[in-house]
Amino acid sequence: MIRIINGVNRNRHPHEIDAMHRLRKNVFHDLLGWDVALHGDWEIDHYDQSNPLYILSYNDSGRLRGALRLLPTLGPNMLADTFPILLGDQSEIRSAAIWESSRFCIDPQISQDRAGNQVTIAAAELMCGVGELGLASGLSQIVTVTDVFLERMFKRMGCPGMRISDPQRIGSVHAVAIAWDVTEGLLERMKHVAAISGNVLEHPMTLTTARAA
Repeated sequence: MIRIINGVNRNRHPHEIDAMHRLRKNVFHDLLGWDVALHGDWEIDHYDQSNPLYILSYNDSGRLRGALRLLPTLGPNMLADTFPILLGDQSEIRSAAIWESSRFCIDPQISQDRAGNQVTIAAAELMCGVGELGLASGLSQIVTVTDVFLERMFKRMGCPGMRISDPQRIGSVHAVAIAWDVTEGLLERMKHVAAISGNVLEHPMTLTTARAA
């Protein structure tokens, strides 16, 4: 199940927000060794102050198993403002119809919770949640900054995306910017690959209603 929380109302959901930031620290700092900003047991950065949408995946017992963050490219976002080198020769991406996904992470303790085709269920559910939300909102694309390891995972999930430019060495990883077209066909393919039936969003909504909730 996918639950969506917006940045403005994060204080109404202290347990969920705490679990998400702890998961991000566990994955990005403790496991991957990235140079990320920490606040106690949380990984949190200044983009979390820009009213993002948090897309949260829960298992049947209510445990958080994965998360990502969505930001409009018309405002502050990682691709334009932190990693413009990944745009190559292309100009800045700023459009109301294009949003950025960032801080994609899966609980390492359940990362082996896979469908029969070895696709991680939580990862697929997160991407399908973004697809449902994007379609309902009339988005044209989702962009993200990731590494080549996760790029391969996206390919296995049936959503390879398009490289915006060549990968670049950033810190300890080979980073790359990817764009996905938001289409019914892509959403259906991801659900088919992961054997997901029906909607994944807890409550169907648009970006507008999600940010106002």
